[in-house]
Amino acid sequence: MEFNLTVFLLQLSTFLVGMWLSSKIFLPQLKEWMDSRQKRIEEQIATAEKRQKESEALKAEFESKVKGLEQNTAEILQRTRQEAAKAREEAIQTARKEAELILADARKAIESERQAITQELQKEVGFLAVNIAEKIIRSSVDAKVQEKIVKESVRELESHKN
Repeated sequence: MEFNLTVFLLQLSTFLVGMWLSSKIFLPQLKEWMDSRQKRIEEQIATAEKRQKESEALKAEFESKVKGLEQNTAEILQRTRQEAAKAREEAIQTARKEAELILADARKAIESERQAITQELQKEVGFLAVNIAEKIIRSSVDAKVQEKIVKESVRELESHKN
């Protein structure tokens, strides 16, 4: 194989033109998508921080009310503590249930996508294997042996499906 400068220069120029076109067409769209994604994430973080501050404010308010109730009788204090503990436990349980549902949905989506990709890859690998085998068989096997190999392959495929 010998080096051809003309072919090399044509290939290089084609590659460079392709890279230039890609940078003018695809990269701006990709950058726009990444910027919008970053903005959404920042908004979600800001919302989460706002909710955390609100919850801290509610917690501070709750603590001040508890201090005020300490001045009342022991019976009122005990009842208030029991109600607060119950509300906190319910909030924790609700949050845990929501988190479990979100995790389950995410796992299902990941598993579904993984299975789809696996199936697609299996199809492609099978197609390539059949093409390669067909070329090999055509070049080196007579009709009887070829028929035997086809029957064995069909049996193997049926056993894998089951």
